[in-house]
Amino acid sequence: MDHYFLCLLCALWFAVDKRLRFLYYPRMQSKVYFTDLRASIDRNIFEKIDDLLKISNLNSVFSNHNLVALKLHFGEPGNPKTVNPTFVRQIVQFVRKYGGKPFLTDTNTLYRGTRGNSAAHLETALKNGYNFLTTNAPIIIADGLRGANYKEVEINKKHYRNVKIAQEIYYADSIISIAHFKGHELMAFGGAIKNIGMGCASRAGKLSIHSSLFPYVDKRRCEACQSCVRWCPQNAIVVKETAVIDKKRCIGCCECISACPNGAIQIHWDEDAKNAQEKLVEYFYGVARIKQGRVGYINFLLDISPECDCYQYSDYPIVPDIGIVASLDPVAVDLASVDLVNSQRGLRGSKLRSGFEEGEDKFKSLYPSIDWDLQLKYAEKLGLGVQNYELVKI
Repeated sequence: MDHYFLCLLCALWFAVDKRLRFLYYPRMQSKVYFTDLRASIDRNIFEKIDDLLKISNLNSVFSNHNLVALKLHFGEPGNPKTVNPTFVRQIVQFVRKYGGKPFLTDTNTLYRGTRGNSAAHLETALKNGYNFLTTNAPIIIADGLRGANYKEVEINKKHYRNVKIAQEIYYADSIISIAHFKGHELMAFGGAIKNIGMGCASRAGKLSIHSSLFPYVDKRRCEACQSCVRWCPQNAIVVKETAVIDKKRCIGCCECISACPNGAIQIHWDEDAKNAQEKLVEYFYGVARIKQGRVGYINFLLDISPECDCYQYSDYPIVPDIGIVASLDPVAVDLASVDLVNSQRGLRGSKLRSGFEEGEDKFKSLYPSIDWDLQLKYAEKLGLGVQNYELVKI
């Protein structure tokens, strides 16, 4: 009888462990694999990327015939510092080699820019060099024409009971995060966690991360054209002299932001950095929950700009180019990226105000009021990874 119950207990634990594979990180060291940018006639950068992908075991996150979402940021016109499309092609070839079906993807933006709807988003991606000829993969914008296509995922955490994940991310079999590592004005840095947490959220999800309030109408820009009225799914907008949003009806879907041709509907960018980082991590948790261990992470530490790639410019890098890191642990890969940046000598003439010496905190210099470690600690608390890592140079 004791043997029977022991077998039953083991079977139950195996089932739970398999179901929650994305929480598999024990309190131990995770491995982060790193390659620098040195190359020679015997081994070029593309061969080094291929070695990095193999050794970091990224093929373990997908199986034969799986639809693999390569989550990117396609950038804005005027900002050339996104991940080089030829590097992306190397990752595409790696996925194809191991039987996966890769596609490039991102979600539409909350703000009005050149990626606010799928048609404009695709055009921007093409202008910035991402096309089938350069990458050998198709592009699919993950949250539909206007950013309203999503699936709710139950997480029951501090800030959210449910999170709104872009529909094609939800239905993809696996994800590989391909992040341009950089500074960020709300999170202090942007890496794997931001690329998945913010980048896989629907427009409504992005609004809730950035703001604790609903959109508002800038009366100086409003021409009472009623475009927002036609697109509001809750009939929350009426037009008098200008559009007026009924806060009791508004559900924060942000359809009106995309629909307004004059940029008259605006966001309250009012969320503090602590809450925003925790919300970001909870959205990341939602993606990890549905993928159950089928996510891998690559951070490109090149052209490390002080601000997000969402701007239509890219300022001078804060440190020299470093290399590329990859891991199955998002917390470890982001912390390793921070440590590698901070180990460099800061570049004079960049946006850095201090922290120029090796070992000094570059991100604290850029954003002194933001505790960048908060997102890592919260992600570790939720079981998404560990900060204890070993950097393995290949």
